[in-house]
Amino acid sequence: MKLSKAADTSCDSGQVSSDKNGLQQNSLQQSVLIEPLPIHSGPQEHLGWLVRTIEKSIIPRLLSTHLNAETADDAKHFLSKSIEDPEKIATLAKLVLADESSVAGRYVSELHASGIPLDEIYLRLLAPVARRLGEMWDDDECSFHQVTVALWRLKQLMYDLSPLFQEFARSDTLGARAMLIPMPGSQHTMGLFMVSEFFRRAGWKVWGEWANSEAEILALIKAEWFDLIGISVSIQDQFDALASFINVIRTHSQNPKIGIMVGGPIFVAHPELIKQVGADITGVDAEQALEQAEILLTKIHGRHPRSL
Repeated sequence: MKLSKAADTSCDSGQVSSDKNGLQQNSLQQSVLIEPLPIHSGPQEHLGWLVRTIEKSIIPRLLSTHLNAETADDAKHFLSKSIEDPEKIATLAKLVLADESSVAGRYVSELHASGIPLDEIYLRLLAPVARRLGEMWDDDECSFHQVTVALWRLKQLMYDLSPLFQEFARSDTLGARAMLIPMPGSQHTMGLFMVSEFFRRAGWKVWGEWANSEAEILALIKAEWFDLIGISVSIQDQFDALASFINVIRTHSQNPKIGIMVGGPIFVAHPELIKQVGADITGVDAEQALEQAEILLTKIHGRHPRSL
């Protein structure tokens, strides 16, 4: 990602009714319902569904009308596009590098208060900032220590936002169960935490995100039932060991049809490697990882994970 000089993020850059109405209602239902609402849902599920419908469908529909957008899809991304700005990414990267955590928190909160949904902030600001920090390390603009600490601060931002992000999370008592873990030996888990946030909000029961040893991971897989194991690979050197690790997981899992998801830059750049290591799916970001996981479980079980 090339940033303008004005968006300097270097580590040394400072501290900074009728039948007609009935037809219209039916048309609205066709176009704004983002997902079916289970018939036995409680008040919390109803409220969460309503919020998601308003946020993801009704607001974009209104924006489409107001802005005379060519398509509803253009309007759906109208607010999120305002955050896809190299200067915003550079600003937040500079704040977390300079240990301006409180300022960084206010900066993100102000963006959210302006109308940008938290999931868009996660996907279109926090994730690109993390990638930018990795690029700065690769280009020797920052030390490993500086990048590691900055990523920790970025992750702390997500911890602070988590209660708000999970405010309307599904509370399915029998939700699908996932273990989301870094490949043993990996250091950075910020991306994995973001993925776990999306899964939890969708009603999944999530274990993991720690950097335990292979033996500890396998012991838990033997003792507990999991529908999905997600493994994050942060460095290419781990690739050869990953196939063996996945094979061992399948051998020891209580669930003979366990799904395996892999993540990391190498799989984004080379998705053909997924099958080579014996995995089932990957996702370019947290949102797509959740979508792919739910599609996979639907194929395995013949029904949606929320009805397992």
